[in-house]
Amino acid sequence: MKNVENFIERQRFIHPLSDEAIHRLLEEIEEVSFAKNEQAFREGDPERYVWFVEKGLTRAYIERDGKDITLWFASDGDMVNTVYRETAAYHLEMVEDTNLLRIPIRRLEELLEHSLELSNWNRKLLMNYMSEYEDYFINDSWSEAREQYESLLRTRPDLCRKVPLKHIASFLQITPQSLSRIRASRK
Repeated sequence: MKNVENFIERQRFIHPLSDEAIHRLLEEIEEVSFAKNEQAFREGDPERYVWFVEKGLTRAYIERDGKDITLWFASDGDMVNTVYRETAAYHLEMVEDTNLLRIPIRRLEELLEHSLELSNWNRKLLMNYMSEYEDYFINDSWSEAREQYESLLRTRPDLCRKVPLKHIASFLQITPQSLSRIRASRK
């Protein structure tokens, strides 16, 4: 496996992992590359993997009532799916050329059952993402679109440079025209 530095760094930031634990994870992980706009999976597909972004940028989205609704973005070192389901609940699209790491859900569960260290890492990993989602819902989701956009600029300036405006607007649940007006009023 060539490029796992982002993954290792991010996982050790979340919870200290020994070289042995990292080695056990990496033995089970496969690296998969996707081009910009390709999809790793679609809503309703069988979901057999837990995915991480090694390098690149993805967006998770759903299609409802003819609308494309962006749920979140994941970049270098991030976990893509925090809930393990039998079928995918959303589409995963590459915003740029991206290397993903995937591990079969069943194999990860076996590793977690046999390693307290990896089990603690997984617990901390999921707690970290739950905290991020909770912060979003408490602090941002109820805010006006302008405030949400300002928060996004502060916390994830990379998104505003890399992601097409239509996807940022979709994430903020506004029209691209409304986002253009917000951006124009900042100048």
